Amino acid sequence: MSILESIFAMAEKQDIYLYLKKHWGYDSFRPLQEEIILSVLHKKDTLALLPTGGGKSICFQIPGLVIGGTCLVISPLIALMNDQVQNLKARGISAVAITSVMNAKEIDIALNNAAFGHVQFLYLSPERIESETFRQKLSYLPIGMIAVDEAHCISQWGYDFRPSYLKIAELREYFPNVNIMAVTASATKDVVDDIQLKLDFKNAGVFRQSFERKNIRYIVQHEDNKYERLLKIIHNIGGSGIVYVRNRKKTQEICKWLIENKVSASFYHAGINANQRASIQQDWIANKAQVIVATNAFGMGIDKPDVRFVVHLDLPESLEAYFQEAGRAGRDGKPAFAVLLSHQQDIDALKQQFEEKTPTETEIKQAYQAIFNYYQVPVESGEGLAVSFNMDEVTRNYNIKPVTLFNSIKCLEKEGYFSFLDSGYEPPKVMMLMGKEDLYSFQLKFPSYEPLIKTLLRSYGGLWEGYVYIKEKDLAYRTKYSESLLQQQLEVLNKQGVLSFIPQTTQPKLIFLQNRINLRHQNISLVNYPVLKQKALVRLNSVVNYVTETAICRSRLLLAYFNETEFTDCGYCDVCIEKYKTQLSTDQGLMAEIRKELSYKKMKLDELVKHFPSVEARRMMTVVNAMIDDGALSIDKHKNITSSSL
Repeated sequence: MSILESIFAMAEKQDIYLYLKKHWGYDSFRPLQEEIILSVLHKKDTLALLPTGGGKSICFQIPGLVIGGTCLVISPLIALMNDQVQNLKARGISAVAITSVMNAKEIDIALNNAAFGHVQFLYLSPERIESETFRQKLSYLPIGMIAVDEAHCISQWGYDFRPSYLKIAELREYFPNVNIMAVTASATKDVVDDIQLKLDFKNAGVFRQSFERKNIRYIVQHEDNKYERLLKIIHNIGGSGIVYVRNRKKTQEICKWLIENKVSASFYHAGINANQRASIQQDWIANKAQVIVATNAFGMGIDKPDVRFVVHLDLPESLEAYFQEAGRAGRDGKPAFAVLLSHQQDIDALKQQFEEKTPTETEIKQAYQAIFNYYQVPVESGEGLAVSFNMDEVTRNYNIKPVTLFNSIKCLEKEGYFSFLDSGYEPPKVMMLMGKEDLYSFQLKFPSYEPLIKTLLRSYGGLWEGYVYIKEKDLAYRTKYSESLLQQQLEVLNKQGVLSFIPQTTQPKLIFLQNRINLRHQNISLVNYPVLKQKALVRLNSVVNYVTETAICRSRLLLAYFNETEFTDCGYCDVCIEKYKTQLSTDQGLMAEIRKELSYKKMKLDELVKHFPSVEARRMMTVVNAMIDDGALSIDKHKNITSSSL
């Protein structure tokens, strides 16, 4: 390395530590973070595999700040994008997310702000870049780097394949000198190779932190009465915890049951509105609620270090998903428990759900026809159309089971026909369109609207710069209006061009990626479907194997799934504990010999081990510790061991 290169390298390291301290308040990085960041700054396409809680986001956020311009972040979940945007803003960093719930005006404002250099981080869903027109708009932005979050979604071998991720590499045509960074918390070797291939990595740097979590005790318990066992776990372990279940209704049922049993709990799922979700999260983070009962919608972007237990009452769909969710325990490095409660019915239910998730080709075609018919889209039309998707209406009108329709859409999504975005609740938002002088004149001319306009301006900042979320209840209270009158006035002001008002939305969105085909003359292409079905079956069997295995350490099973094999038994999981008990039962003779030896004199542990040269030292120490725990032996302050019978 030349003197000049050394100077630049020192400057880079100084920069990254300055940003770390200034925006995050830390003096040092977590393991591998610094190496990953420097790889990006050295213009390498970089893949970072860090377990849940390993600090993935900071690995692209700091180099994004150092490089300058706008860092383009591709992320699959609206909730995750919004969380990261809010976190960055709270740290004094400008960020914006372009999501499916935004209209054309909102998107243009966000892109214009980025074009003028006012946006440091621009978050996009992968579906957005499927449009060549949109990619061309991006080409005018000062993009400094591209980050791909949840990068495993790009691989057909991954557990959450998203076809739209395959378009990311096309961004290289518009930004040939910009390198790409990809991050994920869970990927097998096949997926790691696939990520690099699909993102067209050139000068690659791959960083992988071991997925081993030494402080997490993985437990599988076969239980008939899961609720009672859950209560015992909460009381015995104590501290903060998460309980994962499969459906929304169950979150409320279990939450209610826990409260009835004197456990402070709340529930969380994608169907509750954004304000409630934020409030529930904050109460749990602040330990106002001990337990949060949630679907897999909970956890992304939430970093609570003192979670002492994560309990799964239903089987996860994959070990990747389980590892991410269980990994939310013990981020402070202290002992924590990941408990999976299971019985045979759960395995049968998981297999049944697999069948439901893989509809027949006939059912997929029926769903395809029903969707186009419902939205009255003719043959050879529809590409680019985005609609609010009312699943209840479609299922009712065309006599299709909801589970069949939903999973048919997911299959069609993976074949590139639709993009389905379950955005959940989006609060109402407002942006001022009329200039300040014209707005003053409007209020003089229409004084009945003055209270609302003035209240808006007093309550919310940045109304002329972009859309701002509003709380209709608060506005109604401050203006002394009813909520219906408030909405009427907002709609009138919207029509008059005074402001742009976007009411709250709750329905998911469906984007048509291709024109409608005539099924009489052309078949739906299901090229990916058989492969994805087979891979999903392999993942299901891995979950079943994890739950039913009784001879191999749980931690080793998980690590082997992620291609890590050089590890010993954890010593803490249910399998290891059972082995330990079995071993002790065969060591009664050895225990008697130890007591006899110690009846003559006190000994230190290393002396005692030497008295039994034919016994493995590790086994000897295990037996002695067990005897001390049981009171058969005692140890003094000088570490001398004696038989308690002395």
